[in-house]
Amino acid sequence: MKSVNVVADYREKSSGIPSMLIELGLKVTYQNLSVGDYILPNQYAVERKEAGDFLSSMLSGRLFDQAYRLREAYHKAFFIVEGDIQEVLNGFPKPKALWGALTSLTLRYNGHVFFTASKKQTAELLSIIAHQTTETR
Repeated sequence: MKSVNVVADYREKSSGIPSMLIELGLKVTYQNLSVGDYILPNQYAVERKEAGDFLSSMLSGRLFDQAYRLREAYHKAFFIVEGDIQEVLNGFPKPKALWGALTSLTLRYNGHVFFTASKKQTAELLSIIAHQTTETR
């Protein structure tokens, strides 16, 4: 089986996810990425956000700037929202804003959003996406 290469931003090293990817059999190299946290085969980019950061970046508009830059730089963009989004939404003044943001990411920026409960699930999802992107082009 061919080794699958993943580029991780240096700032992701402390998350432990790159180490988990290596344990899952992927080859990980580090770069200083100007946009995105991971670059998968065939120019698929991934932005990973913890649930609270996802909502705060949505409210500040930073999320949509990142989505625009990802769309301009890479073939396809994925967003992984890690953690309990429902817990973060409790007490959030505008829960419908989340659905609007998800719709915008999909329709305006051609992004795909996944939700994971933990870093381990994020690593497993990244591994699956990385393997499938080697088969798609």
